Amino acid sequence: MLDISDPTDLDGLRQFLRQEDPGKRLASLDLLGMEISDTAHLRVLEAVQASLARAGKSGRASIVMLTDKTTIQRQGQRLSHLVEGQIKGSHDIRTVALDDGHATLHADEKTLDAAAAAVVGADLIVTIGSGTMTDVGKVATSRSGGLPQVAVQTAASVDGFTDNVSVVLRNGVKRTIPSSWPAVVLADVVTIGEAPRELNTSGFGEAISLFTAPADWYLSNLLGLDNTFHPASMALLKAAAAEPPTWSGGVASGEAEAIRKLTRLLALRGIVSGVSNTTACLSGVEHVISHMLDLHHAAHHQAIGLHGAQVGVASLVASKLWRRAIETDLIKPEKLKKPDPDAMQRRITQAFGHLDKTGSIAAECWSDGQKKLTLVEKNWSRFVEVTKTWATHCVEFGKMVQPAETLRPALVASGSPATFGALKPSISPELARWAVKNCHLMRNRFNLADLLDMMGLWTDELIDWAMKDVMP
Repeated sequence: MLDISDPTDLDGLRQFLRQEDPGKRLASLDLLGMEISDTAHLRVLEAVQASLARAGKSGRASIVMLTDKTTIQRQGQRLSHLVEGQIKGSHDIRTVALDDGHATLHADEKTLDAAAAAVVGADLIVTIGSGTMTDVGKVATSRSGGLPQVAVQTAASVDGFTDNVSVVLRNGVKRTIPSSWPAVVLADVVTIGEAPRELNTSGFGEAISLFTAPADWYLSNLLGLDNTFHPASMALLKAAAAEPPTWSGGVASGEAEAIRKLTRLLALRGIVSGVSNTTACLSGVEHVISHMLDLHHAAHHQAIGLHGAQVGVASLVASKLWRRAIETDLIKPEKLKKPDPDAMQRRITQAFGHLDKTGSIAAECWSDGQKKLTLVEKNWSRFVEVTKTWATHCVEFGKMVQPAETLRPALVASGSPATFGALKPSISPELARWAVKNCHLMRNRFNLADLLDMMGLWTDELIDWAMKDVMP
């Protein structure tokens, strides 16, 4: 029987998608290979050869290995040396260590340009690192005409290793842009288990958004704002979430089986995003709260926290909001009002204007806000209908959102922070509240906070209630 929760069975997943998507609305799953094992690091040359063959390249090839300045060890040996040693007898290999001057690499335009310049003339790219390094590599391959990329995954920190988009910084604001599928992803469980503890616990925080974000995606689809929703994608997400993560305690200690399960879960999440042509399927209220924190820290030239750790805490907020909308009569059609564009622009300017003197951050957010308002106006009749029939939709919403009381123990057991104050850097109550209150003003995606705001329900009282258990 086909196991659609297994991201390494790419042929099986493609078979399932062909069956469930006869209209071919979904993107092609263009991963050539995905391995999650304790010997995946030994498969680099094999992955390189297969990737070159698919690209029509034979003979000795020119390969660029992209890394950042972080030294990654595997059982006392430098991983980049282990990878290079497999390749150099068969191909010409050159290593480029990207360094943007920050403690951790930022996927901003300067870094992306440097990566694209570094791979000019190459036949294939190998990337070694966690999520940002892989995203940078995917953009470099895309800008270079679709060079094959072999991604050596070194932490289970995010789900972006196995999709065809990249999260980048544009005008200081995090944006998701199209890039390229990697050809092969090699996830060595030993290396991942030896990664800094906070990277994998952050990955678990990212993973639990599986139990909140799909509801925002489904809501946006019901309202006519996002036509990427597909039952096949939702079936894959439900398969991933079929069992509660009772293994989360093993993430904190680096236990091999827990690391394997976390890596597998994140890989499937990435594949679903890729074939769905959107990260919206797994990026709702909780993700944009995390993006808000990143925005603040980047604007003030401060260290940016781990994305997944922030998402984990924010998922508890999103869960409380969603369960209240599902389980009570909070949503009433008579409260619904169209947003006023002028008032919305003033709110966005007020929310983001203090972050830079030029006003470019607020302008970027307003640019996306205008797009969202245009779609709202175009689909207003859908808003009226959905709010009138809200109770009937709550059956499906209820299947997509787990209560915070269920998510919190798993998050705590994994070692991931469960309050804003426990994050690194620690988030003050004032900053956390700013991030939650204004999260729906940042980008053009629609989520529950937008709907609550349009109904006059996005009040200080509701926000304080939703944040009560995650404040320091």
